[in-house]
Amino acid sequence: MDFRERLREEISFSGMSNKEVAATSGITLRSLVSYVSGQSCMPSADVAVRLAKALNTSVEYLVNGEQSVTKKTTEKEDTRKLLHIYNSLSDAQQRLLLAIAEDVAKLGK
Repeated sequence: MDFRERLREEISFSGMSNKEVAATSGITLRSLVSYVSGQSCMPSADVAVRLAKALNTSVEYLVNGEQSVTKKTTEKEDTRKLLHIYNSLSDAQQRLLLAIAEDVAKLGK
């Protein structure tokens, strides 16, 4: 996975639109789209820092996929894995998984 793919994944994970990420990071939408689509090479360091902050991740993760392991990082990775699994399921499987998750959540109350 390269910068473009990690950036795309982080934008998806954030739930923000490209327009929101661009505004939050203080770059133009056109620039962001060029980074996500691969039309541009990696952004300058200051832009990468702003993108990382906007997406609540680290520059290290966006650039090389490495991240220091903290509890927050582990939870984020777990959430990302669950989201990836969920998105790979059929609609019926997604509904079933959501029903199971709701039942489990009720047990925790």
